[in-house]
Amino acid sequence: MFNKLVASGGAKKSFWTAKTVAASVALHGLLVAGAVAANQGYDPTAKKDEELVDFMEMEENKPEEPKPEEPKPEEPEPPPPEPEKAAPPVVKGFQELQPPKEAPKDIPAVDPNQQAVKAEDFTGQGKAGGVAEGVEKGVAQSTVERETPPDQGVYDISAVEVRPELSNRSDVGRALERNYPPLLRDAGVGGTVTLSFRVNEDGRVDPTSISVVSSDNEQFSDAAKKVVERMRFRPAKVNGRAVKVLVSLPVTFQPQS
Repeated sequence: MFNKLVASGGAKKSFWTAKTVAASVALHGLLVAGAVAANQGYDPTAKKDEELVDFMEMEENKPEEPKPEEPKPEEPEPPPPEPEKAAPPVVKGFQELQPPKEAPKDIPAVDPNQQAVKAEDFTGQGKAGGVAEGVEKGVAQSTVERETPPDQGVYDISAVEVRPELSNRSDVGRALERNYPPLLRDAGVGGTVTLSFRVNEDGRVDPTSISVVSSDNEQFSDAAKKVVERMRFRPAKVNGRAVKVLVSLPVTFQPQS
């Protein structure tokens, strides 16, 4: 059918010719040059730029602490109160009745608060302007117009018209026996303590006012104070009203023989 057969093989031609080799060399040269150029811009120690973020700590809203108060300037101390002046004692003598300058049209009403008239103050003996229970160094004055200190004032014993009088002697005697220091009593030792204290308008002793003026033995001092606290007096009086009075009184502890 076929007069000639086509041969499948023959002389094989080579791919590498002078042109292909030159092209390959040129191509590889370009690749190498590109790699070199790329490596020149690469810094192996360089790090990627990192985004820096600053973190700020937020404090919680705390209530503001109150500011310390500034010290207040010290106020000057008030001046000490002026000592109350007791009315001067009335001299020993007599009072005189002074008739009114004008006769009243009607009989005046009786004033229950008016000072009672004491007959012994109108004897006419002694010094005019005095009273029967006055003192030798007193002042002649009218007891009706006499100025007296306020109720809280304390009178000296010489300035009162009626002196305080002890009213519970039996209780005081028992207090002396009860408070006698046992060691001194057993040893037969006695002694006297002089105390100063205030007697109030009700005749009671103010315990805070008791002070020792003199003492024969320190052990008797506390005992004497306890005795004085038990004392009750008929109050001192000025112009017919009870007043406070300062009293000085000796308390004697005497052992039984």
